[in-house]
Amino acid sequence: MIKIVIIDDEFNVRELLKKLLLLFYKDVKIVGEAASIMDAKEMLTKSNPDIVLLDIELEDGTGFNLLDQLKDVNFKLIFITAFNQHAIKAFKYNAVDYILKPISPEEFKSTLDKVISLVVKENETQYLLTQLKDGKDFESEKIVINTIKEKHIINIDDILYCESEGAYTKIITKQLNVLASKNLKHYQDLLPKTSFVRPHQSFLVNKNAIVSIKNNILLLNNKVEIPISSRRKSEINDILLRKD
Repeated sequence: MIKIVIIDDEFNVRELLKKLLLLFYKDVKIVGEAASIMDAKEMLTKSNPDIVLLDIELEDGTGFNLLDQLKDVNFKLIFITAFNQHAIKAFKYNAVDYILKPISPEEFKSTLDKVISLVVKENETQYLLTQLKDGKDFESEKIVINTIKEKHIINIDDILYCESEGAYTKIITKQLNVLASKNLKHYQDLLPKTSFVRPHQSFLVNKNAIVSIKNNILLLNNKVEIPISSRRKSEINDILLRKD
């Protein structure tokens, strides 16, 4: 359930926003509303919302004044304003978007769809991170791959191989390639040893992706050839013979 707070000094606007939310969404809950900075500060602390719809002009100041007084902004912020000249400043406060008054239902829904999608993805990622940190099992095991800009949630079975890129690791899956911001040793420790083998210092391979072995080369089912280092040849042969 997505928790939403509405902060606007106009009663009619708050009522309109509530009606639009109830009309378009079943999985949202309006956990608070306020018309002033004073009321909003206390309410935000208690309600811990996912999304805040915030008017620029409030009864006792501005939405910017409110944000300046908060210790943490742990929610997605959508500004609502009658003046589009506030847009640049709004984005300086990390607003995801802003909606102009008078509010268009189509624009409102388009904006909320985008922001709710962001919240859902972040909540899913946070849940998986918590589960992984706690060492819990999944029905379908996944790992969270951090890149410089984003996180990917990947099925372990979909990983074909990992390749060292210095302090980074290139992870090749059935669907995509990801440059992860951890070294290969990190993934060797993280991924199940029953499923992955390290034939070379630069590679970690899913045993189920291996089609054949010939002349110190592993051939994978995506037609990629992975080298086997001479000192690991005997070890790899033994492991692959036991892989079933």
